[in-house]
Amino acid sequence: MSRFALLPAYTIQSLPPSNPPLAMRKLSQRATSQYQKKRSIQDALEEPIDVHHHQSWRQDASRPRVTHSMTTATTSTSDTASAIDATSAVDTPSFDLGPGHDIFSPPSVLPHSHLSVQDDDDDDLYMDPEMQQATEEISSTASDDPMAMWRDRADTYLAELLLLEAPRQVGRCQGLSCNAIGTFQCLTCADDTLYCQACVVFRHKHLYLHRMQYWTGRFFWKTTLADLGLRVQVGHPPGEACCNPFRGDPNFTIIDVDGIYRVNIDYCNCHMVQPRDVQLLRSRLYPATSVSPETCATFRCLETFQIMSFMSKVSAYEFYWSLSRLTENLGTHAPPNRYQPFLRMIRQWRHLKLTKRMGRGNEPSGRAGTKLNDLVIKCPACPQPGINMPDIATILPEKRWLYRLFLAIDANFRLKRLNVSSRERDPALNNGNAYFVEDTLFAAFIKTYEKRVADETSSCNKHDALELANIRGGKGTDSSGVGAVVCSRHDMKRGTAVINLKKGEKYIYMDYAVCLALRSNAPPDIVLSYDIACQWRKKFGLRIAMYPEWLRPPQPAASITYLIPKFHLPAHIAPCRYLYSFNYTPGVGRTDGEAPERGWAASNGAAASTKEMGPGSRLDTLDDHFGDQNWRKFAWMPHKILKKIKEAVKQREEHVVGFVGFEMSIENQASIPEWRRAVLKWEQDPHGVGAKANPFIPVVRQLSDAAVRLQLAQEEATRTSDIHVRHDVGPCDFLVQGLHLEDMQVRLKKEVTNLGNHPTDRQKANIQQKCNCLRRRIEAWFTIQGVYMPASTVQRIALATSSTPVQAYDVPLLLPSAIACIRTDLDRVLAHTERRLRFGRAQDTLGMIRENILVRGGMYRVKEREVRGQAMVTRAATVLNRIDAHIEDGFQAYQRHWNALEKLSVPLECLDHRMSLRALNKTDMVNIDDSDGSEGRRTLSWIWMANVHLAGSAGLQDALRIEWCKSRARARRWQEDAELQRVEMVRYLETLSSEIAMWETRAAGEGAECTRNIPGFVEGARAYALRQAARRRAMHANAQILFSRAPGDHAAVIDATGDPALDYLDVTQHVDTLSMYSPTS
Repeated sequence: MSRFALLPAYTIQSLPPSNPPLAMRKLSQRATSQYQKKRSIQDALEEPIDVHHHQSWRQDASRPRVTHSMTTATTSTSDTASAIDATSAVDTPSFDLGPGHDIFSPPSVLPHSHLSVQDDDDDDLYMDPEMQQATEEISSTASDDPMAMWRDRADTYLAELLLLEAPRQVGRCQGLSCNAIGTFQCLTCADDTLYCQACVVFRHKHLYLHRMQYWTGRFFWKTTLADLGLRVQVGHPPGEACCNPFRGDPNFTIIDVDGIYRVNIDYCNCHMVQPRDVQLLRSRLYPATSVSPETCATFRCLETFQIMSFMSKVSAYEFYWSLSRLTENLGTHAPPNRYQPFLRMIRQWRHLKLTKRMGRGNEPSGRAGTKLNDLVIKCPACPQPGINMPDIATILPEKRWLYRLFLAIDANFRLKRLNVSSRERDPALNNGNAYFVEDTLFAAFIKTYEKRVADETSSCNKHDALELANIRGGKGTDSSGVGAVVCSRHDMKRGTAVINLKKGEKYIYMDYAVCLALRSNAPPDIVLSYDIACQWRKKFGLRIAMYPEWLRPPQPAASITYLIPKFHLPAHIAPCRYLYSFNYTPGVGRTDGEAPERGWAASNGAAASTKEMGPGSRLDTLDDHFGDQNWRKFAWMPHKILKKIKEAVKQREEHVVGFVGFEMSIENQASIPEWRRAVLKWEQDPHGVGAKANPFIPVVRQLSDAAVRLQLAQEEATRTSDIHVRHDVGPCDFLVQGLHLEDMQVRLKKEVTNLGNHPTDRQKANIQQKCNCLRRRIEAWFTIQGVYMPASTVQRIALATSSTPVQAYDVPLLLPSAIACIRTDLDRVLAHTERRLRFGRAQDTLGMIRENILVRGGMYRVKEREVRGQAMVTRAATVLNRIDAHIEDGFQAYQRHWNALEKLSVPLECLDHRMSLRALNKTDMVNIDDSDGSEGRRTLSWIWMANVHLAGSAGLQDALRIEWCKSRARARRWQEDAELQRVEMVRYLETLSSEIAMWETRAAGEGAECTRNIPGFVEGARAYALRQAARRRAMHANAQILFSRAPGDHAAVIDATGDPALDYLDVTQHVDTLSMYSPTS
């Protein structure tokens, strides 16, 4: 006699015999933890949850990590008794499992025994180290290279595969009291013995979808149970035959997870008769048609395909024909083609599962009463008035930022649709009640208002959204892509906020999605992020006033904050980078606004299969994909929130300490109050104070090459020195010409290098003409150089020792930086002039490098998102190569200017250039978003921070002010994020409590009125509602345990001036750190 025992993954039989006392103690302790975990989940399932209080999870922050990972094993009674006796014989701690329970009793909460709660930092740790070591000792000694071990045994594996091609024993049927010859074997059952036809049909009376084969005497050959005479009765309980059966179609086909089967079906036709499609449904077979079905699919087949389409983005075509090949892979007896019915079934299945999970079958109005957003999985951590946030009137003004709704807008041109079918032939089943808007109403709106919303000229840089605003997506395209509004903190699609784009990313299309999202139970305070928010927001209010009343959002215009996602921000002009930055805007935490991009990455895999669907099929399919993405976010959100709050608390402490230390290191402390007033004023109204009052923008003007030349010309005009030169060309123009000649030499030498080994005569002639022209210019310039730098003539003669003629691009110009020797006042003037010219050119070159790097990054994004086809890929690669060449030219030019500045710094004893410039390496030339970390962690390449010339105290103070403002902003954002994450914990629990109450209310009802008369429907609807409530109770208990591991609730203290303070920290732990910043240290 055996009993089912719920044991941990390591059983008593696997305990190490070398140390039974330790092993049994570990098992005892483990069982105690398992029981405590099981009781906590069971209590959560059985006891009601107070929907108004959720603070109990904070009281036990030291609760140990437990994991409820059980497996079912079969243990004999004698083995169990001996094991228990052995356990009591050693010195082990005793524990009480409660009345009526023992360690081997069946679980009382079996449906939830799979729940696992683990620390995010130790996801793979299911047992303590001692127990893990004990179990590893008894495991077989495995090699570090399993493939090497397998190669040694590959021949054995192959032999075993061939062994199965013949029966182990041929002879009498293995059925009870059967003397016939066994020739049939089931490939699905674990039993590999042979049975006769009568026995194999009897044994598979209720297993009619098993794969069969028969022994011909020489080999096995495939057959089916239908060919063997098995008939399947539906409409009656298993084992009960109908007295008047109606035989179904002889080619009746069932699609299952491992093949496509022909089945002899018998319908009930007696006094218990039900419609044939209902009889199939009650046997968990989904019919392809409602009248006289000839094809159906098992529920598990539809569920398997649905999950596979979510996870691997497999298409229905690939799935179905994979099943066809599993059934018959020779092409000689292929199963009947049921691909089109399968498409119809999976589409209906998606819709029914969606309506069932969203409780439409439990609502009195039923499926017909579905309204907007009724089929949407809403973000549980975002504020939802009336569900997980208090009345806005009761919230303190200084805390309203915690109840903002963060939304992000974006378009995806991968999810296009070809011009296939029509809305009349293929209407959507969800009818705009899920994620996509109702298509007919949206089309009418676009037709009415599209011509009234004029295109606008951009005052910022050119962006993809504007450039692609009027594209149609190519020939034969009905929809060029989709636009969506998502929750930008948790990456969940908003209901009725996904639209089809007809002519690109035009304002009117995105307006429609945004307005519907803002009308969908949204709080009054909104943060909207969009790639082109700087342009889109300008006339958003005017466009809203033009739209119909039912579309206008209820939020006042002043309560909406417009920002640009962090990844897209560097492509904007400088004013936009400060006005619309998440890094500098108060009350947004560490939100980046890039949630739509991450969501598209999960959806783009479905683009290949949805682009050729009809309009309704595509909308329903993408609705199902978006719903699955939202559910995965919903279920795993506690783990992500816990991970993020741990990081936020750690980074908060680090950046606050760093900010306070940086402030202490500033010698001119009198400037700090003025900086603080300026940044607070700007944060209150960044658009109102204007760019001049922006504390993040440098005030000291950057010196360019043109600015330096103007200054030098003005100085020459007013110079009153004893230096007299007899030439019409002044010192500044003389050196400018020399630097220009140097650039010409570099360009000409590059052209010669690019000619290759076999240039044409025409190419040679062209190069020779350029060399002659350059040589004449250099010789004319040498005449002027002899006036200003007589020593250069002597040095040039000394260098001309070789009889081989020097090419024009290799002639040494001998500028002051090449000689680096000061003998007269004129030499000093020339050296200073070249230093200033070189510095200006270095600044310009660095700016050119930055611009090309930004352009290159934008091109890579466009190539990844939009470029398809060999021709377009080749053109994009050509453009990228040209940009890379420009960057390389800039790098070489900067190197020349930097080396010259370093040489001139020795005789002039001037190192000012090192205050804003550095030696440039190839590793420094990375995009602003490719640097290590982000603005919040601030490890950018120095080229993005060298934006101001620190000339004197004014430049230094300007740079200190900007860095003080940015350091303060980083500390503030981490403080805000820690507080936002903690509030989101509470909102998540309150949302679950609200859903528990909702499902319990549904369980108390009788379901949809239109189906209440169906026998058993009320009981089934009530059981489903109770199961959904129980699942959410388990999720609630799981989230409470996870949230109890969050760092202590030390809210960030903000003093009266609005700066981060250290009051909430243990300052004694940071004495050494802060002492390093003291000006006296």
